[in-house]
Amino acid sequence: MGEVSARSTGSQFFTVLLWTALSIAMIIIGSMHVDNCPVEPKIPIYLIVAGVFHLVAFVLIPLKLIAEKVAYAIEGVLGLFSFCWFIAGSVWVFRVYQDNPRRCNDLAYKFAFGILIFEYIFLAFVVAVVCLCTCCAGLLAAASDRETPASTASPEDVEALK
Repeated sequence: MGEVSARSTGSQFFTVLLWTALSIAMIIIGSMHVDNCPVEPKIPIYLIVAGVFHLVAFVLIPLKLIAEKVAYAIEGVLGLFSFCWFIAGSVWVFRVYQDNPRRCNDLAYKFAFGILIFEYIFLAFVVAVVCLCTCCAGLLAAASDRETPASTASPEDVEALK
């Protein structure tokens, strides 16, 4: 059991480290190219704000140890904003995909595009896992219902058997 826990902690640490690095890169790349995307000036802003909000979410991890309810409330608000910002960023980035030439710094555009695609893949993975777990839980519940026979005898039948 200890080995599984150590692996889980290690993978969580790696995930936080990866997202922290990506968030810092989002802020840096967005800041460097804030004036280099005339076709859609909000793309670099998207990178900056999304990067900052990811970092703020990671700062909440230690807060959960001190004030769990407050941390979850803040996390909920951040999650809602991040989801809305994700949709807005998708609109801004994918709307100019067909433009050729794009008139946006190539690094800023491709980085925002890549981050969004990665988030879509991650979201699809989470939805698939939730659906799979829900189906397995349903199958287990149905199997356990079959194993426990339902009592179909009425109180009158029970009395008649006595």
